[in-house]
Parts: sequence; C-alpha cells; structure tokens
Amino acid sequence: MGPRLTESYRTAPAIYLDQSALIDLYQSHHNQPTGTAKNFEVVKENRFVAVLSPWHLVETAKAQHVKKAGQLADFMDELQPLWLRDRRDLERIEVQTDFFSFANVPYTPPACLTSSTEIWSAMRGRQLSPDTTPSSREFVEAWIANPQLMAPLIRSHLANADALNNLREAIVSGKLTAAMRAEGDRKLIAGFLPQKTPAGIIIDEGTKKAYLDTVSPKHFPTLAIESEVSEYSWAGQGRTDWNSMIDKFHLISALSHVDIIVSDDRYFSLLLPAAAKTKFGKASLFKFNEFHKAFVL
Repeated sequence: MGPRLTESYRTAPAIYLDQSALIDLYQSHHNQPTGTAKNFEVVKENRFVAVLSPWHLVETAKAQHVKKAGQLADFMDELQPLWLRDRRDLERIEVQTDFFSFANVPYTPPACLTSSTEIWSAMRGRQLSPDTTPSSREFVEAWIANPQLMAPLIRSHLANADALNNLREAIVSGKLTAAMRAEGDRKLIAGFLPQKTPAGIIIDEGTKKAYLDTVSPKHFPTLAIESEVSEYSWAGQGRTDWNSMIDKFHLISALSHVDIIVSDDRYFSLLLPAAAKTKFGKASLFKFNEFHKAFVL
C-alpha cells in the first residue's frame, strides 16, 4: 500500500515510531473494548503521518511468534506510513545532492520519505511497480521462512561490534591519529560520490578531489549525526548488542527527517545529547504515553 501523503505535501507532523512504540500502538488499537479502528481514524484525519523504516521489518522478522509478526506487519501497512530510507541511502542522497550543487549540475534528489515501492525497489536493486510490491507481511514472512536472508545482517552486526571494540582500543592506545580519522572520513564520503551526472556524463576525478577537499561528515545531516553518535560509542559508552545497534540506526536515520520520534528506550535518551551537537537534529523525542495522549486519544 502506498503512502497516504507525499513528503512534499504533507500537512501533519511526521512521527517516527520505534519498534516498541509501533507495538504499543498496535496493542492499544487491538485492546480497545469497542474494537473500533480509532488509530486509523486519527491517521485519516491527518493528525499525524506515521513514518517507518526497513529496520521495522527486520525487527519484526526476528520475532519468535510467526502469527504475531504477520499481524504486526499488517498493522504497519494499515497505518499507510511514509517509509524512511536506510541511513546509507540517506547519506548517499545527501552527499550527491551537495556534490551536484558544487558542480553546478541540475539534480532532483529522490525523496527521503517515500513509498514502500521505492523502498523495496532500492533494496532489490530494480524498479518495482505498486502491483508487484510485496506487502509488509509478505516481506516479513519470507524472512522468517528463510532465516539465511538475515545472515548478512548478523555478520555485519558482529563485524561492527568487533570494529567498535578495536577502535576503542586504538583510541586508548593513541594509535588512531587525527590524520587517520580524516582519511577515513574522506574515503567514506568518496564512496557516496556518483560516477556520472544524471545526463550520463562521466565525472572527472579532478572535480571529485576538489569537492572532497571542501567537506567532512559534519557537512551532511545523517553523516553528521552518525559521526557524533560514533564518537559517543568510541569513548566506551555505546553498547554493542544487536538491539543497541538497531536503536542507533533508527535514531541516526530519523532525527533529521521527521518531526517527532516516539521511544521509551533509555538508550535513545542517552544517544540524543550526542546527536544534538549537530545542527541537524530537528526531531523532538516523545515517550509513547506523551505521543498517545497528544495525537491518538
């Protein structure tokens, strides 16, 4: 199901529900004595625009109870959300938009808040049509039925945890120099640069080098937030378990693209001051009860 409103023309606040908040909203809806679809009516009245991301599907697919996972996936689609792209896609969009401006090349960036069709197309590497876009239930149940599909994410988490521990050791020992960090930042941004213009013209290396000489991660919303959150983690204060990694992905992606993030997770609150050091963190953090009282009741 496509989004109820487009990013460009929405008039209600965009509200990103973390996984626990999504489950709480689902339960509050299904526990109503009258059985009415009150939450859906609130959405239809344009009191808020629900925003979800692919990580909600990943977390749902890790649930132990297949039936409940399918029901929660159905609820996601019934909310008719806008979908927030993965953080790496957001970072690529931000870098390429700025680069094309630097190079005086006309460019219309893809929307960061978009339809499920665009999200699944990006994940599959080919353009789908609304008719061929799987539902959230189909996506979740396919992952549950084929757990090997989760294996790359598990490996990535383990690699990230090892890398974080190695970075902490390098910082303590003084082996990670400012020059090394600057070179790592440059390579990260370079990896997001396009090879061609939208018109298909090959971009010369001189233009890329000139651009890279002028920017750092702190220049871009999502990269800047991720950089500050990483600094917090490198200082030995960030956790390395699976749930903490996903929490960071939720916060890093959503903070500069929505109006409100709903979460009761203490780790969100711990990360927020680090992310707030940037000028890009526009979202307010609501606890679920605050959100429910202000937008649903």
